[in-house]
Amino acid sequence: HPGESNSSWMMKGVIDFLLGPSLDAKILRDNFIFKIVPMLNPDGVINGNYRCSLAGVDLNRRWMEPSKKLTPTIYSTKMMIKRFLEDREVVLFCDLHGHSRKHNIFMYGCENRDSPEARLKERVFPKLLSELSDTFLFRDCSFRVQKAKESTARVVGWRELGILNSFTMEATFA
Repeated sequence: HPGESNSSWMMKGVIDFLLGPSLDAKILRDNFIFKIVPMLNPDGVINGNYRCSLAGVDLNRRWMEPSKKLTPTIYSTKMMIKRFLEDREVVLFCDLHGHSRKHNIFMYGCENRDSPEARLKERVFPKLLSELSDTFLFRDCSFRVQKAKESTARVVGWRELGILNSFTMEATFA
């Protein structure tokens, strides 16, 4: 969202790291294909909207049935993921946001209650991040899916597209 400039800084860090000279970045580039969409709401940003696009739509709640006309960035991104899934597995899907109330950096994930093995696998990536970073806290992560979040990117990525590691990463404003 336009008001979440901290998520833009996180995205810049991700891109700088992946394009950087470190051995870790090279290993990642050699083994994975990264599809990065740096911003899904450019018209909202340009016009100073806080959460909505120029059409007055909260794009984070339109992933279930995005409109090619009203939510073209969400529609196109979802179609890109679907096309990618025809040939390959998506190992990780992560939507970056800023959080106005909670502190630190943390993730919202999804919980597979039917499979204890899948339930553990869904927590591996956030746990690894918490081991590698002092500012990412696993204890602040949540893996519940609330009804109000069912049309968000992470839940649609998990339920509809079948991406086990589908997250929203949040960073504090403070």
